[in-house]
Amino acid sequence: MKRYTDYDAFAWLYNREWGTFGSNIFFPALKVIAGDKLHDGARIIDLCCGTGQLAEVLVQKGYKVTGLDGSAKMLRYARRNAPAAKFILGDARTFNLPAKYDAVFSTFDSLNHIMTLEELEQVFKNVFACLVNGGIFIFDMTMKIHFEVTTRNYTNIQEKPEYLYLMRVENDTEKKLSQIEITVFQPEGKLWKRTEVILYQTWYPLEEIKSALAKAGFTSFRAHSFNQQRKVQEATDDVDRAFFYVQKP
Repeated sequence: MKRYTDYDAFAWLYNREWGTFGSNIFFPALKVIAGDKLHDGARIIDLCCGTGQLAEVLVQKGYKVTGLDGSAKMLRYARRNAPAAKFILGDARTFNLPAKYDAVFSTFDSLNHIMTLEELEQVFKNVFACLVNGGIFIFDMTMKIHFEVTTRNYTNIQEKPEYLYLMRVENDTEKKLSQIEITVFQPEGKLWKRTEVILYQTWYPLEEIKSALAKAGFTSFRAHSFNQQRKVQEATDDVDRAFFYVQKP
């Protein structure tokens, strides 16, 4: 199984455009969902940590953080953004760490890049293995409605002084396949340098996710969503994004 490196080509753009945005949104949600299960000084893995902005927030809150990501170039930024955290180059589907962590977080629909249920189950088994007894796993995934409605035929163009990028999303609901095309233009002398990146995502029903977590050994399953007032409510299959909480017995 090859390490997931698809973000290498535009790590610098992700760092500028999305890294801080994600950390500001997701830490409050993680804290609410974790409740009293996340003690002071907890040892946390930020799985698919990207450019490290969430890891830095966690460090600032006093947690001991290890970030793991498949993109070497994303981790270069992560080490700058969160110098007090530890970072590991590895793949969510194949990593193997000792059972010493109190919590694992994975955010910003990172696990939607896991394209088969079998591989998703393996991710859950790897997480289970690295948690202490009583440790918690919280992650988010975008759900079916996100692909059928929210991002259906989605296009976004952003022009900045140093670059311009176009993001286009095409979703095939029958194949459960989302194709995200990112085209970046950067000035290079009198010309423009063009970079093309294609990412893929898929989605899973709540019951499939719950079953895969149970097969890995997790208990205490909860699925949450947040309303417009940022209040927690129970998630169903018709939410745009769901946050999942499970615990290692």
